[in-house]
Formats: sequence, C-alpha cells, structure tokens
Amino acid sequence: MAIAIFDVGKTNVKLSLVEAGAIRQTLSAPNRVLSGPPFPHYDEAGIWSFLMQGLARLGAAAPIADIVVVAHGGGCGLVDAAGALVLPMLDYEMPIEDDDYDRVASPFSETFSPPLGGLNIARQLLWFQKAFPAAFRRAHHLLLYPQYWSFRLSGVASSELTYLGCHTGLWQPVAGRVSGLVERMGWQRLFPPLRKADDVLGPILPAIAAETGLPKDCRVRVGIHDSSASFLRHRLTRPMPFAVASTGTWVVTMAAGADVAGLPENRSCLVNVDALGSPVPCGLFLGGREYAQLTEGAGSAAAPPGDIAAVIESGAMLIPPVGSYGGPFAGRPLGEPGGPQPGSEGEIVARASLYLALMTDYCFGLIKAKGPVVVEGSLTGNEIFLAALAALRRPETVLVSNDPTGTVSGAARLAGEEIPDPLRVAAPLSLPFEAYRTTWRQALPP
Repeated sequence: MAIAIFDVGKTNVKLSLVEAGAIRQTLSAPNRVLSGPPFPHYDEAGIWSFLMQGLARLGAAAPIADIVVVAHGGGCGLVDAAGALVLPMLDYEMPIEDDDYDRVASPFSETFSPPLGGLNIARQLLWFQKAFPAAFRRAHHLLLYPQYWSFRLSGVASSELTYLGCHTGLWQPVAGRVSGLVERMGWQRLFPPLRKADDVLGPILPAIAAETGLPKDCRVRVGIHDSSASFLRHRLTRPMPFAVASTGTWVVTMAAGADVAGLPENRSCLVNVDALGSPVPCGLFLGGREYAQLTEGAGSAAAPPGDIAAVIESGAMLIPPVGSYGGPFAGRPLGEPGGPQPGSEGEIVARASLYLALMTDYCFGLIKAKGPVVVEGSLTGNEIFLAALAALRRPETVLVSNDPTGTVSGAARLAGEEIPDPLRVAAPLSLPFEAYRTTWRQALPP
C-alpha cells in the first residue's frame, strides 16, 4: 500500500506517491495567490482541484492507504459550523493595516514569536475580528493550514502542536499551553481538539472516495508544519545536539538540543515545537526567494571554480538586507554590496550562493546551534552553498540530504514509512574564505 503526501508550499503545491520506501511520483503546480476581494488570499478552490485530480491520478497507479498533509507556516482557515470558510485564507504576505497586534500581543518571552506580519496567525485573527466582525462571529473552528486540508478530506477538525508552535503567537512553546492573548481574546472556543501529527482522523469522506477512486478506508492523518516534517526524521534517529537547515522559499535553521534562553527578539528568531512536543530554537530568512531574485537570468546554481575564486579574492559580497523581506535584518536600510560588481553570470551565482551560506551560518550562531548540520530541500543542489557552509561550520560536519524537499521523508514517517536517505558529507570550500567572512560580518547592520 502507498502513502500520498500533500505538500502545500508557499511557491508550489505538490502531491507525492510514496511506496516501499521510495518516492515513486510527484505532481506539482504553482500555488497562486488571488488578489481579492476582499483581500489577497490563497486559491483554495484551485488547490483543492489539484489535490482531487492528483489523488485520482496517483491512486490509479497504486492503492493509497494514507494521506498526510504538510504545509508552510502562516496559513489558516476560519470555518463555520457546517465546515465552510467564513473568510478566504489570507496570504500572509499581505500587509495588515490598522494593526493593533504589536501592542496587545503576548511577549516574546512567552510565545517566542517575533513580529512577522501575517506569519503571526494571532495577528490575522485580531485583524479579522476587527475588520470582519460578522464573519468572525460565525467562525466555529480555527483550522491551521495542514489541518484545514485534513478536515476537508476527513470531516474531522483538529489542532496540532508543530503548527500551533511555529511563530503563530497563539502558543507558549515552553509552557505547552495557549498564549495569554488567546485567553484574553476568548479565542479558546475556536480551537478544535489537540491531536498528534500522526494521529488518524478517520477515513476519507465517502464523497472523496467517489470522486478520486481511492479506497473507502484510506486514512487521513492530522498533518504537520513543513519545517517540522523536515526536522522529524533526524529528531527520531540522531543524537542531540545537531542542527538542520530546511531550505526552500524560506531557509529555516533549527537547533536540536539548544537552550531557548537568551534567544534574540529582534533577529527573526523563534521557537518551534517538534512533533514530540519539545521546543526547538529556530532562525529564518527568505533565502530561496532572495536567491531567485539575485540570480535572475544567470542560469543554474553552478559556477566555474575561477568565478568563485574571483568573487572571494575581489571581496564582491552582498550585505543584508538585500530586499524588503523578513529575516535577521528586516526593517534596516538595504545593504550596499561590497567590492566590485560580478563580471559574469558565474560570478553572480557564486556571490549569491556565498551570501546564502553566510546568512545560514549567521542564523545558526543566533540560535546557538551545535553538532553536525543536515541540509534539506532546494539548496541541496547548490554545491557552492554547501561547500561554503561546510567551511563556515568547521570543525562540525555538513551532511546533505538526497530528498529534494525534506518534507516528504518526514511526513511519510507519520504514516509509518521510512524513506532511506544516505546523507553525503559536503566537502569544505578549498579556497581562503575566512577573511571574506570577517569582512562580511563587520559590514552587517546593527
């Protein structure tokens, strides 16, 4: 029997068929944002159509016994007693105007949720309640993003720790309870029962079985936050301390076994909760999106060794922030690039790749990461990034996953399936890099 992993990413939605310890097939489509009305929101109908068509297609290839949903942070659905959305699902990148959240939010020392715009789901709820009071009063359940799709598939509402604990402002990761803001606003009524990510909510609804042709007893799991899925398989098998870089639209750094005490409040650091309920210090920046914009039109993530050496020797470097995105230096003036401008496409790629490695290493420092580093996701194919990060993290080892997403292997664990992933060791950059790093660090904004 096979497992279907539904991965709702910020850039793309994917549906993967896992069978006998391997990813057999993956379908993908862009995750569109609709401009409105009443505000920019995810194309819920389009995502659902993709899921139904994909399940029918993959189900024809193998009998599917389980469906596991994994999704990016900052998404939620408010549904009425009949299960219908009372408002569209807000795109977290929409600036929320007339925003009282920063004034009334629970302190960072309680929620470890820094101000991240719409990524703070508590901020979304506060705005919904103020801007759309009639719709908010009709809300029966708050369904976090993975659990919204699991609900659509099974008809059973649930809450789940990894998503509650990922910068929502709704949860206290250390205390293991809802935040003071939730209690003050009386939002507890919206929370469905708390379940574990691997719990079975039930079989798919009869209408889903009829539409897709899946077995009527196909199980639906609660589901999990995407970075927590990437983290899970290492948490289950690797001794602490260790660190993970989950890479995609966001680069999320996670430090297993690190102390949350002293985590900086103003550097896009936060505390996630892993699937076992333990707090995990994290740091993040929009590395995947930044890299795409920094290298637009410059070809692949490869560059001749001479171009890498030229960038390092000339001191050509990118100083954050490089855009108006979230990250450790959000809100500061844009950084002025150091050194000469790249003279070739290869140098453009090399400079951007070195920047990602420097930022990733900086985030690991913020969260006091120790031990070997495992790199998951889209940057596993960027050899410049991997070699530079290996040089920066010495004497610790940088290990590279073969899983192109990191999320599929972790999500499959929730349904009892293990996908073998022999990690390879990244060789450190064989170029003098220490002076380049020192200059970059000295140029960082306060």
